[in-house]
This record gives sequence, C-alpha cells and structure tokens, in this order.
Amino acid sequence: MGEMAEMMLDGTLCGGCGAYIDDDDGNGIPRYCSTQCARDCGADQLTMTRKERHAANHPARTNCTICRKRVKVAGLADHMRAVHPA
Repeated sequence: MGEMAEMMLDGTLCGGCGAYIDDDDGNGIPRYCSTQCARDCGADQLTMTRKERHAANHPARTNCTICRKRVKVAGLADHMRAVHPA
C-alpha cells in the first residue's frame, strides 16, 4: 500500500480528496476535511470530525431584523410575534 493510502486510512489526510487535515496527526480512523467530502464518500456521523457533525446537526440560523438575536429560520416568525408584538 502506498504512503498516501496509509495516511488516508489513519486520518492524516482526508479520506475523500487527500487534503491534509491540520488539527492533529490522525487518530487511526479515516476522516474528512469537509462535510461535502464526507457526503460524497457516504460517511456516517462516526467518521465525521466534531466540526462537521456540528454543521450537519444544526439547522440554519438567521438574525432578527429588530434585535439582531440569532434564531432558527423556522422560528423567526414565532420570535417576532413573542418578542416584538408591534
């Protein structure tokens, strides 16, 4: 097996595109540099980095136009009714 293949398998390089993952030297399991690479390779939640799992599990948020509070896009109308009833 080649060096690059071994580095992909131990998590030093991205398992999808081969990009170097800078956060540490790998922990013995294949990892991915982005959620897009993970999705393209069919990865599950166990093989994604903590940052990738966070991005995948949290719905989109937006700022309230009046108070600038971060709220879920789906809950913006409820926030506007509850906090800014005018």
